[in-house]
Amino acid sequence: MKTWVTILGLLLSIGNAFGQIPKLYIHIVSHNEPTDNIESSALIFNKFKNNALQMANIINTKNVRWNLQTSDGFILGALQYQSAGTSSTDIFETLAKPPYNDNIEIDPRSKNKGGRNIADQWYLLDSCGANPSHNLGGFIYTTTNPSLVPIDWLQYRNPIIGNIYGNSWQCSILSGAGSYPPHTNDLDDFGVFKPDTTNNFYSHNPTRNLWCMGKGCAPVLDSLDNEQVIIDLIQSQVDSIQSGLWPQNKFYVTRIMTNQREYGPLFFQKISKVIDSLNLIPSSKLQWATISETFTSFQAWQTSSGLNYSQWLCGQTTSDIENFGINNKILIYPNPFSNTVSIDFNDAQEHKIEVVDNLGSILYSLIINSNTAIDLSKFSNGLYIVFVDGRAQKIIKY
Repeated sequence: MKTWVTILGLLLSIGNAFGQIPKLYIHIVSHNEPTDNIESSALIFNKFKNNALQMANIINTKNVRWNLQTSDGFILGALQYQSAGTSSTDIFETLAKPPYNDNIEIDPRSKNKGGRNIADQWYLLDSCGANPSHNLGGFIYTTTNPSLVPIDWLQYRNPIIGNIYGNSWQCSILSGAGSYPPHTNDLDDFGVFKPDTTNNFYSHNPTRNLWCMGKGCAPVLDSLDNEQVIIDLIQSQVDSIQSGLWPQNKFYVTRIMTNQREYGPLFFQKISKVIDSLNLIPSSKLQWATISETFTSFQAWQTSSGLNYSQWLCGQTTSDIENFGINNKILIYPNPFSNTVSIDFNDAQEHKIEVVDNLGSILYSLIINSNTAIDLSKFSNGLYIVFVDGRAQKIIKY
């Protein structure tokens, strides 16, 4: 037993070699679509407005962070059905002032109607006192559909001139990169980097002028989703960082994605449960931060780490588990896992398998000469160690 505890302690201590264990930065993101037609009637607009205010109260009470990314329908509704610029009635000015402004950031979206582009949308938001950011809320980073040109991210390297109002808008941070529907190639990256080209988007090019902030394996919450799945997923991401399954010399960002049309009593119940559960995780491990706050923390990380950028793809794990891992003749998967771990071999020899928890207790011990699957569903989420013939690999249950 002492041997396993010693090895486990060594595995966990390796993650500290880089310095302080990194935390996972997280924010809630919402969006609406031009097809929501929020501006078409006072009834639809008031529903969106009242739900946005209720969401803001949840965000403010629980002290978390929300990036409200909006298309033009919502702001057109505010201009049409409210007295814009009056704090008592204008939803955008309300959210941009105390007590909400410390927890909420309002971003323009590039998806609009009536020939408006993102510069026009920023102008409308600014006219309503929204104090809008220069973050690009949701965009297509690449498309092969020639009828959509220019739609890819390259257009945002330079100032955008409004088609309607003629104002100039310059993007600061690309956020929420996606591919053309059905979104089979969306950006799943936990890092912050400067993309190169549409075809080489994931490669960091320090000569580019725009930073892209990844969204990690961003879960989507709607009124019909099982909120516990989202809680478990984010907890597993935190565990992957804290255990050293993911490297310590990275900067990690994720988000919870929501659609404003889903807002209502059932959704608010679910998002409150998610927030309450995540707020139990210490801020040294999980930090709520808006996109702008996260980027400020990233700049501090650059200074302290001496590194220029960070990337860590969704589903990626360390390849050799810091030289203690299993060789390429043995495959342990999936990792992280939810219930069952499979162990595959490319030989017919006997192998001793042991699964150890984070206290060093042996949960399974068996000798096998063929592929096997181990059921760990009855055990709690967290870090485990699989030993194969004395060689160790960390696994995460979520």
